[in-house]
Amino acid sequence: MVPADDASGAAARPWLALAAVCMGGIMVVLDGSAVTIAAPRIARSVHASLGDLELIANVYLVVLALGILPAGRLADRVGRRATFIAGALGFGASSLAISLSHSVGELVVFRAGQGLFGALLQPAALALLSTAFPRERLGAVLGIWGAVNALAIGVGPVIAGFIVQGLGWPAVFLLNVPVALVAVMVILAAVSESRAQPSPRPLRRVLATRPVRWAAALVAMSSFAVFGLLFLLTFYLQNVHGFKPSTAGAWLLTPTLAVVIGAPVGGVVAERIGPRRPVVLGMLAVAGGLVGLAQVPVDAAFWQVAAPAVLIGFGTGAWVIAATRTIVTESPEQLVGTASALQQAASQVGGVLGIAILGAVMSIRVGDDLARRLHEGGVPRSLAAVALRSRGLVVEGRAPVLRGAPPQVAHVVATVSHALFTDGMHSAFLLSAALIVLASPLGLLLGSVRPPSA
Repeated sequence: MVPADDASGAAARPWLALAAVCMGGIMVVLDGSAVTIAAPRIARSVHASLGDLELIANVYLVVLALGILPAGRLADRVGRRATFIAGALGFGASSLAISLSHSVGELVVFRAGQGLFGALLQPAALALLSTAFPRERLGAVLGIWGAVNALAIGVGPVIAGFIVQGLGWPAVFLLNVPVALVAVMVILAAVSESRAQPSPRPLRRVLATRPVRWAAALVAMSSFAVFGLLFLLTFYLQNVHGFKPSTAGAWLLTPTLAVVIGAPVGGVVAERIGPRRPVVLGMLAVAGGLVGLAQVPVDAAFWQVAAPAVLIGFGTGAWVIAATRTIVTESPEQLVGTASALQQAASQVGGVLGIAILGAVMSIRVGDDLARRLHEGGVPRSLAAVALRSRGLVVEGRAPVLRGAPPQVAHVVATVSHALFTDGMHSAFLLSAALIVLASPLGLLLGSVRPPSA
């Protein structure tokens, strides 16, 4: 990539390097879905509101997004292997601290630590692969790396669900400790240290290309939709349907495994005819799937959720991979690390905005309609006032508990709460679909010819 390094970084065991990098990526990816799946249990354990849960989820994503670009430059200056090791060890230590936390404040602080060290891991990982393998084989290697990350996204909710259900939510984070230690030992055995020659204003040079700018925006848009979808759908499955975390994770496996199929399809199509069609068609598929999910009833059957979710997953895979290829292939060759950091930062920023904005849509919908619906359901004014003070539970898909209320009144409150959450989720999904359709013409600005293979 960069023509001259302080050390060659050549690996006697390049496939071990790939294994270590994949382990680091899996930790970062799994922790993104772990908090989503564990959110209801965390809320009960530390008495967290929906706003607290959004903060716990978002502080990780915000710090990760803010740290990725500086971490890329740091890896070039102090060493890619050293940066990766620091990130892996710090991520493991932060995970251990989270597993021992007993308050919202502690969770927020240590999740921020995870975000910081996760930011060190990601750009360094790509740089390590670029030095461990000969350039002519790098495309296939990155394909494996991307497939492993996509698979982690797919099985992450299921694994997290079983762990949360069987061992409690702290165990999800405790699992990172041995993974981090193994990744460090493997990377020490696989590659020597390497440092790239510094380049002036690398990010500005990458962003100088218009297709790169639009592709990064579209990557952010995809994360906006996917993170917001998973955040709300988890509450719907666990609190409205009453599923165990493992069952909710199994339902969420459908869209995420579809990403594994859509991603290579998007990559192959983008190689042959350019990124426009896979990006635009993928975006429209995701929008169509979101509209489908906006029709599901309170007691939806599996197929009613799975069918539109598969469309979302496949469309997301094609959309994101084609846009990512644009970022990498349209950037200066020697700045592929910075280009990768840009892609990852855009994804994290989009995820933060998706959780925050779609969560706000839910809160607004509940705040506007709860009192009216309780009145229409015949709930006595005194009990309705108690329920209104617990509207934060409704925002999470849970029904307020009214002590001393007759069973029929409690049933009405539960029915109203679940119906209102489902309606709020519908509104959030329709907003997300509308934004995607409005943004889809940007895909036409990415170019229409096959990217150069140089």
